Amino acid sequence: MKNSWTGGEAASQPTGDATDNLAVSVHRCEPGAFERLIDRFERPLFTYAHGILQNAFDAQEVVQDAMMRAHRALTRQYDEARCSALALRPWLFRTVRNLCLNKRRSKRSTLEQPLDAFDDGRLGPFVTLEGTDLERKQEIELLKGAMALLPVDARELIVLRFMEEMPYAEIAKTVGTSEAALRGKVFRSLKLLRDALEQKGVAYAM
Repeated sequence: MKNSWTGGEAASQPTGDATDNLAVSVHRCEPGAFERLIDRFERPLFTYAHGILQNAFDAQEVVQDAMMRAHRALTRQYDEARCSALALRPWLFRTVRNLCLNKRRSKRSTLEQPLDAFDDGRLGPFVTLEGTDLERKQEIELLKGAMALLPVDARELIVLRFMEEMPYAEIAKTVGTSEAALRGKVFRSLKLLRDALEQKGVAYAM
């Protein structure tokens, strides 16, 4: 897989402590560290931004801006102790969230485009897609339409919890709320999506 920033081959995605130490590696300007950060987070950040903005060009622009802000913060603004203590994933998602909300505020007078980026197969546990390829494609299109009908805060929570499979603690840091309040919001968001899917005749898993 090609890295869309450098054109080189994407590095394997780190997990566990490797991800936690990535901020320190970028801070130290270790060779390839920032490229690894991009490889790990560019696609999920784009999916999240697209879920909020419903516009691929705007989402890509936001992610690029967020990556450059992250590089500047990690290499110039934060010391090593702060980078070491940083919860990198929710920090990056929160940066993207703030940029998306700023962009939405600046474009309130324009019409949003239909949601069209939730077709990478990571549909989460709330929907069961069975049958032929044609039937699956049709149901994916119905899911896109259902997602597009939801309020933006519901869309972003569904992306974070069920597509990115982010734990509640990280989502709470991303959106700036308590875990207790978040669980209720996620439940209500999922119910909204299920109701929309039922209206369109799509089966889902309970």
